[in-house]
Amino acid sequence: MKLPVNILRHHHLRTGTSLIANQNLFQHLRPYSTSNSISKNDISNSKNSPLNHNKPGLFSLPSLHNPCDFLKLTQNAITTCDDIRNALTSTNSTTSATTTDPRKILHEFDRLSNSICTVIDAAELCRSVHTSPEWRAAAQKCFSLLSDYISSLNSDEGLYRALKDLVGDDDDDPSRVATFTEEEKRMAVLLLGEFERDGIHLPPREKKELMTVQNHIVTLESLFHENITTKRKYFDLPAGDVRAVIPAHVLDVVPQGGCTGEDVVRVSSENHFTNTLLKYSPSESVRKEVYMQSYTSCEDNLAVLDHLIDQRHQLALTLGFESYAERFLRDKMAQNQSNVYQFLHNLSGRLKGNLTKELELISHVKKQLEGNGEVRPWDVSFYTGLLQAQRHSLNTNDLVPYFSIDNCLRGMATLCRTLFDIQMTSAPLEDNELWCPRNTPGIYKYRFHHEEEGDIGTLFLDVHPRDHKYSHAAHFTVRCGCRKDFDAADYQTPIVALVCNLSQPQNVGGGDGSVALLSHSEVETLFHEFGHALHSLLSRTTFQHLSGTRTAIDYVEVPSHLFEHFVWDKDFLMGTPATAKDDEYEGLARHYATGETLDESVVDALIASRHSFQGLEYQTQVVYALLDQHLFGDVNKWRRHGNGAGATTTTELLASLHRQYGVPHGEGTFWHARFGHLVTYGAGYYGYLYSQVLAGDVWNALGGGAADGRKLTRESGEVIWKQMLRHGGAKDPADILRGVLGRDSSVDSFLVERKN
Repeated sequence: MKLPVNILRHHHLRTGTSLIANQNLFQHLRPYSTSNSISKNDISNSKNSPLNHNKPGLFSLPSLHNPCDFLKLTQNAITTCDDIRNALTSTNSTTSATTTDPRKILHEFDRLSNSICTVIDAAELCRSVHTSPEWRAAAQKCFSLLSDYISSLNSDEGLYRALKDLVGDDDDDPSRVATFTEEEKRMAVLLLGEFERDGIHLPPREKKELMTVQNHIVTLESLFHENITTKRKYFDLPAGDVRAVIPAHVLDVVPQGGCTGEDVVRVSSENHFTNTLLKYSPSESVRKEVYMQSYTSCEDNLAVLDHLIDQRHQLALTLGFESYAERFLRDKMAQNQSNVYQFLHNLSGRLKGNLTKELELISHVKKQLEGNGEVRPWDVSFYTGLLQAQRHSLNTNDLVPYFSIDNCLRGMATLCRTLFDIQMTSAPLEDNELWCPRNTPGIYKYRFHHEEEGDIGTLFLDVHPRDHKYSHAAHFTVRCGCRKDFDAADYQTPIVALVCNLSQPQNVGGGDGSVALLSHSEVETLFHEFGHALHSLLSRTTFQHLSGTRTAIDYVEVPSHLFEHFVWDKDFLMGTPATAKDDEYEGLARHYATGETLDESVVDALIASRHSFQGLEYQTQVVYALLDQHLFGDVNKWRRHGNGAGATTTTELLASLHRQYGVPHGEGTFWHARFGHLVTYGAGYYGYLYSQVLAGDVWNALGGGAADGRKLTRESGEVIWKQMLRHGGAKDPADILRGVLGRDSSVDSFLVERKN
């Protein structure tokens, strides 16, 4: 659901899809349908029974013990915020407070934000993971009602005037904010900019028109995501070809799976299943059928996307911007489309040689095996996997026994001890904290503590798939870190959750128990999300509005990409040399049953395989990012009118970009109709590559390319924590990176690693 947002600015992050509802306030909220009407009587009726404050409830939050508590908390949050709003917008109180201590007014804005975020964030996580339909329904009601309330806050001219009076104009007495810290100045400027970017300063007629457009956008974004979730194709494949790749126990749980005939299996276009067939099926006809069915499974979204492009463009024009992309990029690191295009074209040009060599190699091998050397999109995953295994003598399936979920959790704790001197300690889950039955596998709780800084925060993990659960990997904040009160030093410690869909536990080796064994790519996903969690947990900002991951979207993935590097690091994988000092840890890659460390030659092969075929991978990402920029830039620059140059549809634009940048494309397919990032990251998908480049630069600056274990030392950890993570969004990301690197960031180290 997209909200006009500014007072509250959320980030729940992912590597999968559908994270961001808007560019300002609710940047993390995943769109859900809000078609169920919600009466304010729902809330007033909830006041009949008191909240239980005596013990922790769901996700360790007090007062959240029953589904109806969500509505009570909603009422409490609205009452608290109304009181704050009335105080801020009262002429006498605002003038008095601004005159005596303008900093306190700014803290009141953040208290307003924190009062709602703590409730709506918990609601978003609950509706995404809870096994009880009653809890999910209550969370959805809470989410919808608070979303409406937030819209009223974001359009409150009294709040805008109070903030504008606080910040002042250029001609005002600068002494008004002379006492502000750098974080407070940044907070004030960002809040004011977010208000104005949503049109609060417009005349009444234009503001009304803008609200109509925003409501249309909300509807379209929700529909786009709903179609991705619900639209499926079911199609038949030869049973023998499918069973050669997919184990029987997996076929049993595939929607509408199982035999529909003696020699045929009916399968679904769901990603987890089809990606496996594309990766491992030696049959080109099977791969082609899977690809064509998968990437034509959401045709309804083509019309939805067309309308969304038009509505976003109209929104931008109403607000005085030339395009939606210009509006989106104004407060990002890249700043404008010109810089984004320059970055993408530079990266593409310098990777072109890699791409050409990789496609030639795939063509050569395909011709040998199939007699036809034309590289089609359904060939890429299969042949890159095959060639990586041959080139590096590496069978990725043989690695799986060395990456148990338990060992990954130990590895996370080791990183915290080694880098930050922080203890990541397993904690018992109380019944009231749980969102699923106690015997559900893959549910964990950890507390983080530092000897000098005290309690750092709490992390929940929910790592395996199940019905009615969010289907990708994501980081959720339940409660952000911030100072509790302007006049006190007490700190509200963060609570965060990692939600993943990693391989289910299975009985192996004939034992009585089961163990969750992961592919190396799943390990990489887990540590990516752990990087987001540490960004939230280790942030120590004054304001929750600037806490942790609430920062520029083209910087926010830097810490998560940085922590991906550890799962490719030989020292960390094998437990040497720095981690060898830790008596409780012998390396990430250890056999689940014997404890034996993965053979060094296999580790070397795994690391060597990392950058194989990345020319093709990154050129594909460039195409995705360019499509995103074109769609939400000036649409008149790519849409063909009459017989002019350009494309008439988004599908034609996509095909032309594939041809222009040499990336194989399936004619007649429209994968972008399933590309949730066009809604989530509209005009911001370039940030995926942008953050990877920045993270690579930081990794190498910390000694990531060296064999001396330097990146696994307390010195490197101090840089990561105190110069990066601690600042959250309270400092300009460019200044953070200059402090870490001692220079401006560069794409060079990223590209050096990827030379063939």
